[in-house]
Amino acid sequence: MINHEASPFAKLAQAAAVFIAVSVLSLLLLSRATPLDWEDHFRIGQNLRSSGALTIDGVPSIFRPPGYPGFVAATLWIGDAISASQSGSDQRSTERDRRVVVSAQGILLGAMAAALFLWCSLWSGFTVAASVAVAATLNPFALALANVATYHLLFVVLLTFSTLGLLLLRSSSRPVGAVGVGLLWGLTCLVKPVALIVPFFIAPLMLRWPLRSAVKSIVLIGVGMMLMVGPYVVRNALVTGQPFVTAQGGVVFWGSSIEKMGPDETFLVWQPIWWKYGMPIFSKVTGAADYSNAAQNAYALQLNAEFWNQAKQNITAEPGIYLHNVARNFISFNLDTMEFWNKFFAAHNKKLVHVLSEIWIVVLMALSAAGVLWGCIRKDDDAMTVLAVYLCIVVAHSISFATELYTIGKFPLILLGFALLLRQLQSMPRYGVAARSIACGMAGVGLIISVLAAA
Repeated sequence: MINHEASPFAKLAQAAAVFIAVSVLSLLLLSRATPLDWEDHFRIGQNLRSSGALTIDGVPSIFRPPGYPGFVAATLWIGDAISASQSGSDQRSTERDRRVVVSAQGILLGAMAAALFLWCSLWSGFTVAASVAVAATLNPFALALANVATYHLLFVVLLTFSTLGLLLLRSSSRPVGAVGVGLLWGLTCLVKPVALIVPFFIAPLMLRWPLRSAVKSIVLIGVGMMLMVGPYVVRNALVTGQPFVTAQGGVVFWGSSIEKMGPDETFLVWQPIWWKYGMPIFSKVTGAADYSNAAQNAYALQLNAEFWNQAKQNITAEPGIYLHNVARNFISFNLDTMEFWNKFFAAHNKKLVHVLSEIWIVVLMALSAAGVLWGCIRKDDDAMTVLAVYLCIVVAHSISFATELYTIGKFPLILLGFALLLRQLQSMPRYGVAARSIACGMAGVGLIISVLAAA
């Protein structure tokens, strides 16, 4: 159902208003929390801003993908320009830089809200479109992601943009549209390489289109992805002599091949596995008695090769362990309520916020599943595309290594499934009021929980 209530110019104006409102509210809420960071993605971004190169302790960074460090460097460059600080200074304030990046991530939530609003406005009025935008961005999970200076929020936002691009692609006959979607997916891969396998999931769906259009779109999406990812692969080949996107595959497959997940465990616990089985391999390859990110990066290729060999030996010797973990990963990934992230934003009313957040996300997941399944039964292309991308994310983690940290990758697909349910309801006149009520209710409750967490 197409909405004719507002002109394109009016919709753009409304989207701009949504962007400003969500950005301002997210910044106000985030100002009440303490910015955090972990691992070394943020530090690599600082190095990129200071030196103009992706490095760790002066050594070219090859273990981490470059997408998030590039975002950090761009954000700090803008922040330095605004504050008129010395450009390229080697001495940076980590606390200040962290706050600048977290603030930029709050604005990133505004951009995600505007994109969702514009997409929803194609088939809905302002109330539902704005409610979906608010529900997606001003909930405690999205704000927790924004409060941590690491790659997860950027991945969620880019995954949302990339999937929206796929949903809009069929209505576009211009080749530039498919190339643009490919560029978005390539950029998503540079933040988290699990998205590299998405063509294998979306191509079968696209073959339902007229054959010539389908083949052209699939090829052009691949071209766009290669145009975005290719330069970084070339850079790695020049630095190391080997073409690759990230040197992490061996480690993650090895982690799922060591021992079976316990019956009471939701996911494999990485730390015990690493210190018992992984650290001896690390020490043998690097010669270091203690773990460090610098050594991990400096010996990334050798470590990756050694862990790949160990993974192949483990899977060949005892395939049941790996298959058991893949199955458990798949189930756990689908059922996980992402409660891991609750602790990274809530500064007040923590117990109440935790309980309300759990209820909110469970309801959202149920509504999303209903929307996707209903759409698939009705052979709706959008619903099947969202399901295909969702399966891509779940399968990619299930066959490698899944933890509760990574399940946030399904969040944008849950949000899109929720929006598709509202679209299905709005297509039936008698359920229009229900659609608006559900949309406003989820947005309002999510925002109230966030205010309770920050108040």
